[in-house]
Amino acid sequence: MEQVNEYELIVSQGKLPWWKVIIAALLFSSMIYWFYEIFNTFYKYEVDDINPKYIANLIKYATLSLAGGISFSITKNILIDIDKDKLISVYMVGPFFRKVTSVVPELEYVSVFFNDKEQYEVNLWYNKNKHYKMYMFENSQTAFEFAAQVIKKLNIDLLDATEKGNSKWIDKSQL
Repeated sequence: MEQVNEYELIVSQGKLPWWKVIIAALLFSSMIYWFYEIFNTFYKYEVDDINPKYIANLIKYATLSLAGGISFSITKNILIDIDKDKLISVYMVGPFFRKVTSVVPELEYVSVFFNDKEQYEVNLWYNKNKHYKMYMFENSQTAFEFAAQVIKKLNIDLLDATEKGNSKWIDKSQL
């Protein structure tokens, strides 16, 4: 029987915005077209009659379309296992994924702030100035409830940065 891993925290990027899905679909379709052109050229003409620069350009366009499609459709999930000191980054493009395992960085605190989109964003900060965007909420109460669960699981501090220029640390006993 397969062992199920228990992770202290799972940070999911969530669903892609519709405009990214459309751009990725267009780029992947473009890649298929360029590969069709490459194979069609080899099918119609003798190898000696084909201009190498033409084929090189077709390959370049197909490669750029593939890279663009991947960059617009990639999602990232973070799995944190404090007991085993493992951080697993899972990069996914559709049904394909790649797991990258590393040591958990020094997790410092969780912050809640009000962003430009008028949403409350919860971030997990590490290594002084780096952070994982965890989740966005419509109201502050839900954001702070989520943040409270995270800090209890990870045993770190909470920063209330909802008022610009007036950040304050929240006492864990108040939660």
